[in-house]
Amino acid sequence: EHLTKVEIPTNSNLQTIEYSAFSCSNIKDIFIPPKVSRICERAFLDCKNLTKVEISQDSNLQTIEPYAFSCSNIKDIFIPPKVSKVCENAFYDCKNLTKIEIPQDSNLQTIEPYAFSCSNIKDIFIPPKVSKVCENAFYDCKNLTKIEIPQDSNLQTIEPYAFSCSN
Repeated sequence: EHLTKVEIPTNSNLQTIEYSAFSCSNIKDIFIPPKVSRICERAFLDCKNLTKVEISQDSNLQTIEPYAFSCSNIKDIFIPPKVSKVCENAFYDCKNLTKIEIPQDSNLQTIEPYAFSCSNIKDIFIPPKVSKVCENAFYDCKNLTKIEIPQDSNLQTIEPYAFSCSN
């Protein structure tokens, strides 16, 4: 709870941020180095002061596990191209989250249950490789007014309540 600052160099060999590594800490921002491929369950859960997560464009990040950033105060997030799934509750109850940036060439295939629920995002781009948006993925996103699905989309399933209680 007394941890307020973490500095990880860009050239770090860090590959995994493990279970609850920084949960309940008081860090304000974090840089995720390019070689990190997994942000594990609850890694940044309940980091109430966390407002900025910087992930490089050339990131090797592939998985954002359950509750990874839940109940933090991040304002925006970049989901790197190699991420194949955003796990359940990954960004649940991130009330200050207003922007999710997902590139056109994203490998994202699944947005799991409650992944972005109870956030304040305004719009979302569902990249072409996404085949499933799971139940309650964007539940209670009251400011969500635009969902962009491209012509070449592989989207096959939008589960019940995926966008319920949104605008």
